[in-house]
Amino acid sequence: MMSDNTPAVHDEEREEAKKHDVIYGHPDVERLRMKPTDWEKFDRMTEPFDAYAGSMLRLGQIDGLHVLDAGCGDGWLSVILAKRGASFVDAFDISEEGVRVARQRAELNGVAARCRFEAGSFYSIPFGDSSADVVIGQSILHHLGHKDRAAAELYRVMKPGARAIFREPFGNSLWLERLRLMVPVESAAPEDPGEWARQFKYSDLDAFRKYFEIEVEEFHFFSRIDRIISWKPLTSAVARFDRHLLRVLPFVRPFARAIVVELRRPLRP
Repeated sequence: MMSDNTPAVHDEEREEAKKHDVIYGHPDVERLRMKPTDWEKFDRMTEPFDAYAGSMLRLGQIDGLHVLDAGCGDGWLSVILAKRGASFVDAFDISEEGVRVARQRAELNGVAARCRFEAGSFYSIPFGDSSADVVIGQSILHHLGHKDRAAAELYRVMKPGARAIFREPFGNSLWLERLRLMVPVESAAPEDPGEWARQFKYSDLDAFRKYFEIEVEEFHFFSRIDRIISWKPLTSAVARFDRHLLRVLPFVRPFARAIVVELRRPLRP
């Protein structure tokens, strides 16, 4: 954790930890048991129609790799990474309660021997220099108010040539985000009504350019209609249309709802 001589960071992390300790507390043990379809589905997937699938397909094969799960929460993704062949999974989260549940989940799913969970900060990742072959995180970067510090710390733990994949909620256009608040559907983050204003933006990439080569892929323009309409044939068709639209019309991409960011540490400084 960061020391108290950086009060902005300390306060930011303390509030996040407090909120997520409540979210992860008192889990249903049976829901911690996962099914093979949770990880096997990626072997059959060739085209990602949502950002989560997009991040996993971009991650690719991880057999024999040392993987870092950044912001692991209750360990859902960590278990998937171990089941998909990672030689070892290091994982950390700001929530001590999340880490406790993650250890329990890994034990219940038979991968505890290949997973290590620690409570810790993205600003002081609790693992060694050049230890990770690949890093993945789901909706974590947009929480960080000091992305320059996060970028430096991420660079430290990645091996030369390593990649980091992050899926983030994307709010590059704040006026559009305000407009979306008027749509009468339940928020994706009801516990955090100010979440929309902190979503990831293209400008947030600037802090990472000093250290990494960067690729981005945008997802969801019309396809977030699935929050209103759940009829699978329609939502699947809209998702396919979205993929085509975002490929051929670059000016639409800044208005997407999610983004996958790939950071690659160069082989040489």
